[in-house]
Amino acid sequence: MLASFSLSAQAILLITERDGERCAGPVLMAGFVVGFGVIELSTNVLSQTSRFSLELLVLLVFQLIGPILVSVLAMALLLPRWLERVVQQGQKAWRQSVPAAGLVGLLLMLLFFVAAIVGGVLVTPRADLLRETTELLSGIRFRDLLRTLVRSGVFLSCICAWCQWRALTALRSGRSEALIVSNLLVEGLMLALALKLVWVLVFNTLAQ
Repeated sequence: MLASFSLSAQAILLITERDGERCAGPVLMAGFVVGFGVIELSTNVLSQTSRFSLELLVLLVFQLIGPILVSVLAMALLLPRWLERVVQQGQKAWRQSVPAAGLVGLLLMLLFFVAAIVGGVLVTPRADLLRETTELLSGIRFRDLLRTLVRSGVFLSCICAWCQWRALTALRSGRSEALIVSNLLVEGLMLALALKLVWVLVFNTLAQ
């Protein structure tokens, strides 16, 4: 049993590595653009201070756009692989894909956060930028960061489970793989929005 668990864990980590490599570049780019855009808008258009703009960026990444954007990007990139595993492994595909998706979502969220901070810092028009950035990072509570990472992992693992279940049903009904991927992109997006709503209404309320 221990040997079987070890082999399963190795397979999950291998899938995590491969899927993470596929998603890392687009997620880093998205994070950089979000960070750059939010600070540019806040400082130059809304005439806010750089400190306020950086705090606003962190708030937006943590509470609004971070986990859902990471999950949707990862879903769009990984759907063909999820479908391929369903074709190869059938209803057993989720045993490795879903845990791997959770790890991928967590790691990608961390990359997105770092890229957003870097993008925001580069456009911040202040001479004492290093001090402000250090103060900003020191003010971020580890609990908030961890909650955001976990939320991203939960979102992507739920989307993965849904997509593979729906793909298995669709394949058994004889639908083409291209049509399945197209449909699942829309369903995955709707599920991501629903998960965000549930998290806001249920988990955030309980945490208060």
